Amino acid sequence: MAVQPGFNSTQINDTIHSSGIARFVVPTPAATPLYAVLGMYHNCTSLGSNQLDIPSWGAFPATEETVEGDEVVSVNYNTDKKSIVGVMYSTRALITDQAIMDSTLLQSDMVAQMVRTVENTLDSECLSQFVTATNFSDNSGVNLTVALWQVALAAFRAQKPLGQVCFVGSNNQVRDLLKDFVTIAGGQQLGDAAAAVFGSGAVDGYRGPYAGVQIFESSNVNEFDASNDAGGFVAISGLNAGGPPQMSGLSMAMWEPLKAEGIYFPHRHGYDTTASSRCGFGRTAEYLVRGFYSKKAA
Repeated sequence: MAVQPGFNSTQINDTIHSSGIARFVVPTPAATPLYAVLGMYHNCTSLGSNQLDIPSWGAFPATEETVEGDEVVSVNYNTDKKSIVGVMYSTRALITDQAIMDSTLLQSDMVAQMVRTVENTLDSECLSQFVTATNFSDNSGVNLTVALWQVALAAFRAQKPLGQVCFVGSNNQVRDLLKDFVTIAGGQQLGDAAAAVFGSGAVDGYRGPYAGVQIFESSNVNEFDASNDAGGFVAISGLNAGGPPQMSGLSMAMWEPLKAEGIYFPHRHGYDTTASSRCGFGRTAEYLVRGFYSKKAA
């Protein structure tokens, strides 16, 4: 039977869109930010200096036993400090009138993407503190195992960290940890102790508790070198629901929170926009952090 003449996509093809755009933009691949969860927050907006000093008590001096009537020897009590320098993290882009008028995106969507770009950098900077930690367990060239992890944990506890112990591992390190869960103890999981981590549906972020340690995974964990990743242990305390811990081995000093501002330039027909934050990261005290370095490849 012949095709019936009329209005069809062949006859009126000039009025039919060749393609359409979904009302959704797939997000850029990014890690779940951990710096706001694990980092100790220092408000430096009124500091009046580009450097924040964080004091900490030194080691306890020796005490003594005295006999009746004897004089107690006077001893010194000292402090140490760690310093954080403020850095301006920024990204800049021209948002043109044509993009605003013709795109399916809102201008706020474009600005939000810029803010997320800076936030991703801040998270990576925070986790980079494991790379340069004074205390570390270097297993370069060797895949992470539960046994190596437990040795490092024991070494971290020997540092006498205060608070809840957390471990932040790269995707590679958590992969190896999960693999070892099913290969040790006759091919069985470590019972209920590993069930939370092993059964976690999180691809990136909080995995669960194991051996009294809260385990986190992040693709923003830095490299130790080209062949090894640098995760690590950190102690936190004074947790606040929905907020940063009161104390942590990782510190975030904030001079200016994340913000975005734009100036309209008629001669460019657009908004010259900058998203930025002035902040800095450091280790609050070395005994609260321990780096863990292990092989990337499976």
